[in-house]
Amino acid sequence: MTRTANQLKLLEALRRNELNRIKFTPLDLANETGYTENSIRKYINEKLNGKYVYSTDGKVWQCEGVQKISNDDFILLMSQSLKAKKFTPDVKIYRSLLKRSLDAFILSLEVYNRPSLDNRVEAFCILSVNAWELLLKAELIKYVGMNSVFNKNGYSISISEAINKRLQQNDPVKKNLDTLIELRDGAIHLLLPELQPELSRLFQANVLNYQQRYLSETGMSPLAGQSVGMLSLVVDGPNSDISAIKENYGEMTANVAKEFLTRFYNTAKEQNSNSFSISVDYRLTLTKSEKDSDLSLGLGEKGSNAIIIRETRDPDITHPYYQGSAIERINELQKNVKITTFSFSAITHKHNIKKAKRSEMHFVIDNRHRYSEKFIQWIVKNMEQPKWLDESILYYKKVFRKK
Repeated sequence: MTRTANQLKLLEALRRNELNRIKFTPLDLANETGYTENSIRKYINEKLNGKYVYSTDGKVWQCEGVQKISNDDFILLMSQSLKAKKFTPDVKIYRSLLKRSLDAFILSLEVYNRPSLDNRVEAFCILSVNAWELLLKAELIKYVGMNSVFNKNGYSISISEAINKRLQQNDPVKKNLDTLIELRDGAIHLLLPELQPELSRLFQANVLNYQQRYLSETGMSPLAGQSVGMLSLVVDGPNSDISAIKENYGEMTANVAKEFLTRFYNTAKEQNSNSFSISVDYRLTLTKSEKDSDLSLGLGEKGSNAIIIRETRDPDITHPYYQGSAIERINELQKNVKITTFSFSAITHKHNIKKAKRSEMHFVIDNRHRYSEKFIQWIVKNMEQPKWLDESILYYKKVFRKK
């Protein structure tokens, strides 16, 4: 495994610990990353202490701020020659474009989440397109070179040109961006309050697309440490009424809006992807697999009087533990061997706990893994077996070696 890969593995371990508020020792990190314990201590003392990791006794540590550092910045931080490092013009511009892109993205959410602002739809549209343009041009500079973002006349390429260079023609993400650009350019006719139910679904998809692309590029979430509620932009409601638009804004605006909505619905049907437009559907599905449902119905006598036999599940009640709190709960219930983040991961991998996104022991929501009291009791019971935990750790270490 390369040095860079090991460093990223260390970064992911630190991010998990911060996200789950887990305290750790250098040995815990060594077990998770493949580094020796001495190497981890050296990294902590020389690179991370006081910046991203803190300790009151020098033995047990905790993270703060790791979610906000990108992969590239972490690798630079960990570099032995960091003090002598001089950024090239390309790197400086790349980092500047990423920062400006993130600023535009966050500002677009802040603006949209201000209902009292009359032009929030227009402002979101303009800022979101700007965020994407800066992000895609940063990618071009990093992977192709500075010349890729400039025309022969010395001017920067357009957002449409950047999209064509970085995204496939049939990519739903590209279709979403193309539609957003059309909205920006035709804002005087199309960014109307009456179109908000349709536009919000387009905007929501765009926000999620940006979040995923920024995460893939930098290794960190664009909203690290902030409320993910800012991502919720969908306005549910009836489809736009063209006759009302015609009455309020005139025939020409109504015709433009009608043409746009026709194209929007056709593209949404053709793409059939939440990367183009978030679908808002309410469906009741009959399934023989009870684990796939949140609501179960049973037939009464003579096929009538259907009754609810299981209500909607609240994961805060059924699966109240994240990794950190699950480990604390397990260690409270059994005193023989302390469960660490490494041994916890070993158990979940060895017994395929995370294979099903929804089960009696495991539940995934907002890309975070949650665990039930039944899962806690299952581990405590199995740890009564002398070699059960050791076998899980041995299996997990073999998996790590293969990687």
